[in-house]
Amino acid sequence: MGRIFNLVLILAMLAGALVTYDMKHKAEVAADRVATLRSEISKEKDQIALLKAEWSVLDQPARLQGVIDKYADHFKLQPFSPTQLATIDQIPMRPADAPVIPVKDSDPLGQILTELEANPAAGGAQ
Repeated sequence: MGRIFNLVLILAMLAGALVTYDMKHKAEVAADRVATLRSEISKEKDQIALLKAEWSVLDQPARLQGVIDKYADHFKLQPFSPTQLATIDQIPMRPADAPVIPVKDSDPLGQILTELEANPAAGGAQ
């Protein structure tokens, strides 16, 4: 009877050791994944900062004026005049037969707008 009890305790100890090892291994894998994700996030933040810096260089007014002057024949731009301003009332409504652009499921605002266009009375519009 004592030997069977000792054998059961040894088996329980081995099972406990295996479960503990498995949990430790899973924790190490998860920690490695977290470290990898943090590294990737850091790289993405660095890339975003680099792109913002590049954008600020490309968006400088002096540079843009140089591009406009260089390609004036291509752009055919004219100075802006105050008479070009319009009010909301002067903007024409979209035609009723305008094509509807399909909306992805990941665009909840687009879905709401599509539903409002389909049934304007439901949203209180107009």
